[in-house]
Amino acid sequence: MTVTAVPPVRRKKSVSRRVRTLAGLSLTTLVLLLAAILAGAASTGSSLRTIGHDAGPQVLATTGLHRQMSEMDALVAETLLLGREYGPQQQADLSGYDQRRLEISESLLKAYRLALDNPVEQRTVESLIEGLGRYERLAAQARLLDMQSEHTAGQPPDTVVEAYQKATDLMHRELLPQAYNLTLETGTIVRRAHDAERSTTSLARSAVIVAGLLALACLLGLQAYLTSRFRRVFAPVLVVATVLTAAGLVTGTVLLDRQGQALEEAKRRGFDSVLTLTRARAISKSMHGDQSRYLLDRFRKDTYEHTFLDKSRTIAAVESTSLPDYQSRLHANFQGLLGRLTGQDRERLFAVYQRFQQADARMRTMQAEAAIKFWDGELTQAYESYDKVLEELVRRHESDFERAIDSGDGALKTLWRSIPAGLAAGALLVLVGVWPRLREYR
Repeated sequence: MTVTAVPPVRRKKSVSRRVRTLAGLSLTTLVLLLAAILAGAASTGSSLRTIGHDAGPQVLATTGLHRQMSEMDALVAETLLLGREYGPQQQADLSGYDQRRLEISESLLKAYRLALDNPVEQRTVESLIEGLGRYERLAAQARLLDMQSEHTAGQPPDTVVEAYQKATDLMHRELLPQAYNLTLETGTIVRRAHDAERSTTSLARSAVIVAGLLALACLLGLQAYLTSRFRRVFAPVLVVATVLTAAGLVTGTVLLDRQGQALEEAKRRGFDSVLTLTRARAISKSMHGDQSRYLLDRFRKDTYEHTFLDKSRTIAAVESTSLPDYQSRLHANFQGLLGRLTGQDRERLFAVYQRFQQADARMRTMQAEAAIKFWDGELTQAYESYDKVLEELVRRHESDFERAIDSGDGALKTLWRSIPAGLAAGALLVLVGVWPRLREYR
């Protein structure tokens, strides 16, 4: 019987090839793990920038713009309704008008800067700037005619009302719809970014887990082969490399989840809530303006009563056939914009909103002079109490939004800073661990 010996050189080449193969697979899977983590981070980071720093703030800015413009028009109506005996209050309204105009200019400038890569949005902002200039000229004409008339509190001369009608028609038929369309356009960008991030994060998480498990399997396989082939219990540097890989897998998955959760919280609890409440606040301000326009314009009393009802149904919807019917049927199980609220926020807001509607119902039963005094006193106080609660809720959800975005940004910074360094160190340790074994076969 003849025994054929395996040439030592061939055996050495076989062992060296296996070590190189296992080491190469380990390094490749480490690269794949790093690529999966960074790809997921880049995608989520892009969504965070869109929602937290670009389109998201632009939406909130334009929603605030809608409220500011509504308030500016309401203040014009108030100054025209108040007579010469309300001189100090007229002056306060004019100061408020100038303040709203400044805020609108700042909001438009911010919206324009955020829309630098969107020509359609830029043109909308430019159209709003031009339209507001026309509105101010018409409002100034109405105020000039009002000053010349020197009327007492109540409905001013028809020439004043006709001049104001041109201004308020421009505001409500052209400018406010443009501002709302600007909000819708950028809101669509936010929703698309959020939907894309949800699917991408799930895919990235799966890719990270698969790549991480493959990397660990290759490292453990390399460790087992070196242990069995070279009669050693373990290679310390490979153990450290394995620990770093496991840490990279766990940390990368956790940070990606944290980014996804932060984005979800920013969108649901922050952005959506702020958008809804800010829109409700803008519509409510326009409702308060409709009350002063109802007292101001005898030609359109029915129109302003109907628009007040439509806006009320948008805020808190209940089955009704007319404004008195709506106000008598208003109950806590309402729907509409504010119907999405729950718990104490819903109860608290409903209480002040109901008082505002009850005060409105009382005003519409009074004669002109008494109605103006009631509007200027108790009704305005009821509206301000309601608006204050809305403002508090908006600011709370704005804080939730900013906190969630900061959390996501922090997770992203940690991921970019720690994961690549840890996995690069692991790859270097793999080379350090196999190099002495390969030198034995040179």
